[in-house]
Amino acid sequence: MVTVHRAFSAFSVDDLDVAETFYRDVLGLAVRRSPMGLELDVTGGAPVFVYPKSEAHAPASFTVLNLVVPDVGAAAAELADRGVALERYEGFGHDEDGVVRSTDPSRGPTIAWFRDPARNVLGLIEG
Repeated sequence: MVTVHRAFSAFSVDDLDVAETFYRDVLGLAVRRSPMGLELDVTGGAPVFVYPKSEAHAPASFTVLNLVVPDVGAAAAELADRGVALERYEGFGHDEDGVVRSTDPSRGPTIAWFRDPARNVLGLIEG
């Protein structure tokens, strides 16, 4: 058995300064700068590590970070006021605001997706 002391997830961005501003000022997360990158405190628990990969960065084609919020519609509206557009994916029943509203939680959550300045996909999940 592997002994695990703690865990964290990580993803890359092409511009650490722009990412720091976005995650701190637009999303309102606690951000700590280290010599190797950024630590995002999203839950008060394990951090999410964001590291620079300026020349070889390719945006993730999947959701790298889901943020659980009490009301996806309200959070999406707040982000829209800050200039963040929601992503719309074919095959999902988005409402006029870009939110996929769940009527049956066993089939999936109420969710919306958006991108950070490095074009990584992030999600808002109602919960």
